[in-house]
Amino acid sequence: MKTLLFILALICGISTTFSQFSIDVQAKGSANSTWLLNKNISDLGARQDYAMAWGSTYGVAGNVYAGIIGVGIEFNYATHNGAYEGVISAGDVTLDTYNSSVNLKTLQIPLLLKFKSESGSYIEFGPQLTNISSATYNRSGTYPVIGSYENEPKDVSDQYSGSYLSGVLGFGAKIPLGESIPIGILVGIRLQYSFGDLMGVDGEGYALGSEEDPSIWYSTHEPTQAVSGGIVIGATYTIE
Repeated sequence: MKTLLFILALICGISTTFSQFSIDVQAKGSANSTWLLNKNISDLGARQDYAMAWGSTYGVAGNVYAGIIGVGIEFNYATHNGAYEGVISAGDVTLDTYNSSVNLKTLQIPLLLKFKSESGSYIEFGPQLTNISSATYNRSGTYPVIGSYENEPKDVSDQYSGSYLSGVLGFGAKIPLGESIPIGILVGIRLQYSFGDLMGVDGEGYALGSEEDPSIWYSTHEPTQAVSGGIVIGATYTIE
């Protein structure tokens, strides 16, 4: 992180010699397709399948540009959900079907390197620190899973890591409301993929464990990744 900050500062410092400064202050939100992926879950077949889940973010951002090159930081409150559906069976006999979900409430702090064109289009990438403030598991089915959680929301925050790092890639455009008006509309797409291990629970609510404390429900430990992609919409105010 310190190396990235140094590189960004160096680039911006060099660019200011030849370029004009500008600052963007933004309020933005997004709607995202969100996933919590783990190989142990993926290997279970019909017993546990991933289902579509949705999350959202809202927050503020500040970007400093020197010509076409800039650096930005954001503070976003977010929900990141994982959804599952499965079949509980004994041999060839189906005993129950269920749907379940995990809801993560987080604070995201991305630090992004940005490039923009004169027309207003941009591309951005960089690391993001995410802090998990709460994690809730919920399951709907006819029968509770033995050793797991019954059909009611359950706090599973202690099963998840407190924070994790992600890589962020985004692109879009700033659409000005007029030539002499510093306010514009922001429209874009952003993708995120986490590194490390979120740990957590599976679709039936069983702990996935960690490298240091493996789960008793699985023979090997596999890391959990948070993945998302969605549409970003916001308003931006430019100071030049």
